[in-house]
Amino acid sequence: MQVAAVVVTHNRPQLLRQTLAALRAQTRLPDAIYIVDNASADPDAAALERLSGDTDIVVLRSETNIGGAGGFALGMARAFAAGHDWIWLLDDDALARPDALARLLAAVPDPAGPAAKADALCCAVREFGDLALRHRRYYHYPTSLERPLPRDAYAGPPCRVDTASFVGFLVSAAAVAEVGFPDRRFFLAYDDTEYSLRLGRAGLAIWLVPDSVVEHLRERRVRLRAGPFGRKHYFTIRNRIAVARCYGSLPIVPSCVALGFGAGLWLASAGRLRRGAVRILWRALADGLRGRLGPYPSAL
Repeated sequence: MQVAAVVVTHNRPQLLRQTLAALRAQTRLPDAIYIVDNASADPDAAALERLSGDTDIVVLRSETNIGGAGGFALGMARAFAAGHDWIWLLDDDALARPDALARLLAAVPDPAGPAAKADALCCAVREFGDLALRHRRYYHYPTSLERPLPRDAYAGPPCRVDTASFVGFLVSAAAVAEVGFPDRRFFLAYDDTEYSLRLGRAGLAIWLVPDSVVEHLRERRVRLRAGPFGRKHYFTIRNRIAVARCYGSLPIVPSCVALGFGAGLWLASAGRLRRGAVRILWRALADGLRGRLGPYPSAL
């Protein structure tokens, strides 16, 4: 069984080094590591170039920033073409515990576990010293409402989820062959939700393996509600509306729920009344409803 890890990075060399160190400390090592350099600054690019001399590392450099969605799509495409059986997706601030990959793979061949039903597996995610419950969710298709897995689900055996972030997301090559790669047009945010729902629409299953753990080194200041209201908020609101309109099963209701989410996020965010914030909100709502995706609008 050949496993490739795909890590997308942009201007965070110190975090990337920690992530790579964690991958190389795995009790079951990945067979290859694909680093997608998303147009990092020149000093970072030089450091990545040196890494490319390592036999187990492939550095893929994009001359323009293609976002997290484009980065994962690029890395997955190369790993898939190379013939790997499983592809493990991680951000450049995701530190996998030493047994994380081994525990994921142990859930694959176990006849008493998910086995033949597991087309993708995901780790438990921890942030700020606690479980980050929002990374693994149930999705209510009639309304597009999302609900995190309850905390007690992490104390039991592997269990089904509807959506999972790409922080420690292991997907089989067979599933990739059926549904393709993440949609680059999402650029940033909700590309992983859309991909999860695409797997589900194809009848493929995602399982949480609670005893496989990734520490996500996200800073509190980058949380959406910390503000200032801007690019990340635009992508989150726009893409959530686009996903709701694509996968919600009731007419109108999912769009209304997603619109309410966008307005609520704006109200809860710092800097919502600064110059240009309302314009960003309206553009995110309009683009989401029209399905107009892609990079951040130059007009903003």
